[in-house]
Amino acid sequence: MKKDIVLFVLIEPFADWEGAALAAELQKPSLDNPEKTFTVKTVSLSHEPIKSIGGFTVVPDYSLEDAPEDYAALILIGGDSWRKPESAAVAALVQQALDKDVLVDAICDSTTFMAKHGFLNSVRHTGNILNDLTSFGGEAYTNKDGFELEDAVRDGNLITANGNAQIQFGKLVLDALNADPEGNQMWFDFHTMGLHPALRKYGWE
Repeated sequence: MKKDIVLFVLIEPFADWEGAALAAELQKPSLDNPEKTFTVKTVSLSHEPIKSIGGFTVVPDYSLEDAPEDYAALILIGGDSWRKPESAAVAALVQQALDKDVLVDAICDSTTFMAKHGFLNSVRHTGNILNDLTSFGGEAYTNKDGFELEDAVRDGNLITANGNAQIQFGKLVLDALNADPEGNQMWFDFHTMGLHPALRKYGWE
């Protein structure tokens, strides 16, 4: 497998809005290199179709058993699923990525999963609510002082975000992948400033 693959981990029911804009941007050619794109692939607990919170159906490209070993990033998309016992199976995939110094990104309630499995204990991080990380993480979560009241936080190869910060999260992921520095900022501005203010900023209106 190529290193330009980005794996999105989706577990039913997943929060479709948290990864949609980022996935689309990853697959676009960069401004400075039209040939440079990433390929988005999905991973779930099995190959069975899964539904999002919004009702979209996705057929995963991979199950945990046949996920590729080489990829550029592993992205855990939130939703009403990460506290269920069956989600624990994803921990091995996360650990493998971290062991290989691959970028790992968690948004919304997948951060509670990360806390539960001790993945946040040596990094600065954020999530929805600190009380969620401490209550669900239990004894496995020992880094309350590392929690930051920010929309999204990057510490080395780990990015975390709350569920209302999909664009801030996406910007950190794009930057970490060195996807397209100029294009990343433009993407962020168009999503956060609004269409016409962004058009004016870039002299297109």
